[in-house]
Amino acid sequence: MSDASESEKPSKSVLKDLAIKLGVLQREANDLDIPVLVMIEALDASRKGKLLNQILLEIDSRSFKVYSTHASHQEPRRYPLLHRFWNNTPAKGKIQFYDRGPYYLALDTWAEGKLHDEQMESYWDDIVKFERQLHDSGVKIIKLFLTVPKKVQAKRLKKLESNPKTAWRVTAKDWRRNRQYKTLMGMVERMIQATDRDYAPWQVVDTQSFKGASIEIYNRIIDQLEKAIEEEKARQKPRNSKQRSKTWIPYKGTNYLAQTEFPEPMDRAEYKATLKKRQHTIHELAHEVHSHKVPVVIVFCGWDAAGKGGCIKRLVQSIDPRGYDVTPVAAPTRLELSHHYLWRFWKEMPQQGKIAIFDRSWYGRVLVERVERLCSNEEWQAAYQEMNEMESHLARFGTQIVKFWLHIDKETQLERFQARQENPLKQWKITDEDWRNREKWELYEEAVNEMIDKTNSAYAPWHIIPANCKMRARIQTLDTVIRSLRKGIKHAQLPPL
Repeated sequence: MSDASESEKPSKSVLKDLAIKLGVLQREANDLDIPVLVMIEALDASRKGKLLNQILLEIDSRSFKVYSTHASHQEPRRYPLLHRFWNNTPAKGKIQFYDRGPYYLALDTWAEGKLHDEQMESYWDDIVKFERQLHDSGVKIIKLFLTVPKKVQAKRLKKLESNPKTAWRVTAKDWRRNRQYKTLMGMVERMIQATDRDYAPWQVVDTQSFKGASIEIYNRIIDQLEKAIEEEKARQKPRNSKQRSKTWIPYKGTNYLAQTEFPEPMDRAEYKATLKKRQHTIHELAHEVHSHKVPVVIVFCGWDAAGKGGCIKRLVQSIDPRGYDVTPVAAPTRLELSHHYLWRFWKEMPQQGKIAIFDRSWYGRVLVERVERLCSNEEWQAAYQEMNEMESHLARFGTQIVKFWLHIDKETQLERFQARQENPLKQWKITDEDWRNREKWELYEEAVNEMIDKTNSAYAPWHIIPANCKMRARIQTLDTVIRSLRKGIKHAQLPPL
């Protein structure tokens, strides 16, 4: 096929009909709350921007967003690869377009000689897991790879260079990629073969002809949207299936909480002296975390009234407030509910050199949401793998992850509840929900033990802290954080992506 000239005029009737059809399907998908992700990867000079603009002509501008990925942007590189893409996933009923996505970043880094061939497999694996998680939550994924022959690519680059108004768009890297064409396309073919999935298949589109490419892209997206709409309508018919899948499933594995021993209360004078020393050490290490660019995630979970807030307070007292963020996790907002449940946590993940502290966390999916029947059994059971995958991706980026479960016995909780009710300054801490949760102590205990059993790992270990004595709990959490920070500083190295 010969290269189409820039003056080529697409058939208005064909493209107009396809644009209108896509607009109709977009509105139907919106009515059914179907989130859609369209990932457009492309070779240089494939007319990606022009083709994307054509596709968006008849889609309601309020229903979609476009996220453009550039390898030269430095700010996103301070976060794990998937951070920027999790932050730009579609809400229910919306379409998110990636103007190049995570595959492009891996390919670009490899082409620059900063990634070995075998390292690509690891990145592809992370991206496939990302796509699977979105698919499992109801996101329709459409992946397009736009190609252009080497000679046509060179011709288009020369034409852009010859025009003073567009010459800035052509860089030395563009010509370098043209010289690497055969090698790059070989890696693209490997990538497509390794990451093609039934739920997220690749569609390769030749862009020599603008009209032909436009029609093919329209048809690809239209076909996938029609399938998504049919599948969603079929899913909505058996309304009772999800309700039946919320029956309690007992956990019969190891009872980790029962193995916890509660030591004698700590002497207050000893506590004050020890606390001062530990906070001084934390102060020094926090500066090293910043200078070595180590990202840190610290998760505080535990029983109501176990002392999470007190532990966090003693931890951050000696850290420069510019070096950490504390995220209190409450019930999800309406916006958060319109996204994958991990979306709101990815948004709070730290960049290199920062400390992110979570007061409660993503583990609410397998605790309160499981116990209170706020999600189906299938959803919370799948969450173990999803959370392990998220933490694994963070760890490979160099993130130090520390997870605490503050454990108290039932009698101690009752005493603290009663003390809060009697103290006017602390009554705000006790709610009717706290009392309702206490009535389900045994169910929560099962859920906690299973959570620990299925999400404890070398890269993101759980630390069960006996917290009947608040002073001992605070010192023990500080000691654990200190060990983790030292480990992260010792092994600090900047990842290629």
